Amino acid sequence: MPDPAPRKDAWKTAEVCKTADVAPYVLKYWLTEFPVLSVDKDKGPNRLFTAREVAIISRIRQLLYDEGFTIAGAKKKIDAEISAGAFDGGAKAKAAAPASAATPTAVPRPAPVPAAPPAPSVDPKKIAKELREILKLLK
Repeated sequence: MPDPAPRKDAWKTAEVCKTADVAPYVLKYWLTEFPVLSVDKDKGPNRLFTAREVAIISRIRQLLYDEGFTIAGAKKKIDAEISAGAFDGGAKAKAAAPASAATPTAVPRPAPVPAAPPAPSVDPKKIAKELREILKLLK
């Protein structure tokens, strides 16, 4: 997971992309998909992100890339975390969540795919002999 955002008032798109480890076009797409990311523009064409938005973007990246959520699933999860106050400095989230909820739960991993059975040992001389026999039948 990308490092949490260091303290800063306004972030440019390139800084957010580097911090969250996502491409600019991915970030721009997320801005259209996640209404919670209502990013302001400065006097020019640049978008300026708050530390809260950078934290949400990092969480979106974690949900999509590391935990395998779909966009729709990540939207629901982000909305639930915002409702719980997860991005409001943590005070509301800590007060609302019981101690057991603070402990991360393990994500179930899919069962490993069994290895293919070993190929039977093949004798090239035997195959050559069988092919010659087939060739005789065809003549």
